[in-house]
Amino acid sequence: MNLRILYRSVGSENAKNRPAFYSKQLALASLLRAVEQVEIPTTIVFVNDGPMPADRLSMMADAGEIIPVACGSNRASYRHVLRMPRLRRWAADDLVWLAEDDYLYTENSLSALVSAAAALPSIEYFTLYGTSRLSPTSTRRRPQITDDAVHEHAPLIEGVAWARTAATTSTFGLRVGTLVEDELLLRSIPFVGGAFDRATCLTLQGFQPFRLPELGGEPPKVQPATAAARMARRAALTGLRATLNAVALARPERRRRTLLVPAPSLATHMELGPALVTGHDWPAEADGVRAWMASRNASSTGPTTKQTAPAGARPAGAASGIPAGTAEPGVLVSGTSPRAVSASGAATSAAPAAGRSSPASTNQSSAPGAGATPPPAAPVLRRPFVT
Repeated sequence: MNLRILYRSVGSENAKNRPAFYSKQLALASLLRAVEQVEIPTTIVFVNDGPMPADRLSMMADAGEIIPVACGSNRASYRHVLRMPRLRRWAADDLVWLAEDDYLYTENSLSALVSAAAALPSIEYFTLYGTSRLSPTSTRRRPQITDDAVHEHAPLIEGVAWARTAATTSTFGLRVGTLVEDELLLRSIPFVGGAFDRATCLTLQGFQPFRLPELGGEPPKVQPATAAARMARRAALTGLRATLNAVALARPERRRRTLLVPAPSLATHMELGPALVTGHDWPAEADGVRAWMASRNASSTGPTTKQTAPAGARPAGAASGIPAGTAEPGVLVSGTSPRAVSASGAATSAAPAAGRSSPASTNQSSAPGAGATPPPAAPVLRRPFVT
């Protein structure tokens, strides 16, 4: 089993209420720190929707493969990455982690994910973030969602309890084989509008996602200009949501998925309010990520020593056809030549590794708190595991 991370990112910011420690660079660094703890071959593909700030682009170039896209919306980029495992013909038992760019990960989160997936082959979906639970009184037509700790399925894997959750966001994991089976449904549900991630999770598990009053949709932020347009929108949403209800209830038992989450969560959405998971010191976690970034940057500028291959070892790439001295795009390997990074986060080396995009774009917007202090230098990712 390989871990395949599809990391969707956009350079701009939105108006969400963010905690003081929030930044997208911090989110990216926390994921890279968590990757270091994973003990199976891991690849990262960064799907960047539009221009990207140089500091983040430098970190991405050191860690994986960069794919620039022009999707223009969260829905479009999400639907785009759902096709990639099939088109790239990844192995059916590989584990895919679909990641958004505003989450803070604990250091052992991804290693716990891999352990759970290996120990629970019958479970199809995993997430690292979520507090909602299905009440014992739930029925398939009327799922009851609560925020308490009651759950029906909580295996203990290497000290981490995994509970069944009702819903999560668009950041979750599943096996490639399951994704291929569910791809059409996963790519269709975003058109129902509103919180399509909640509708996705309920439908996959065989629960009716919408009640009768919800079929017409929530009032849009910008109302259609005419009464006819408003009626057309309502009619379209009613049809789509009623169809999805029917699809959920018609799912045979063998296709009703299970979604598990660590209890407590091992990652959080960096947004104030209910979205920020309680019960964990997230400011302290953010400080730990910053310390990790600083240590990696310090090691990249320190003295280096030439490493000699053991006697009889084959040159790098001998078996794969990759030229010696280069890394396969998107594969994290130890011993990758570090790149010095300036205080602004821009890479000082001449160019990124072969097969990766050039960091030509610059930031188009500033994160909250910009101007107070310069961003930390981008770290160099080093892993003890060689793929």
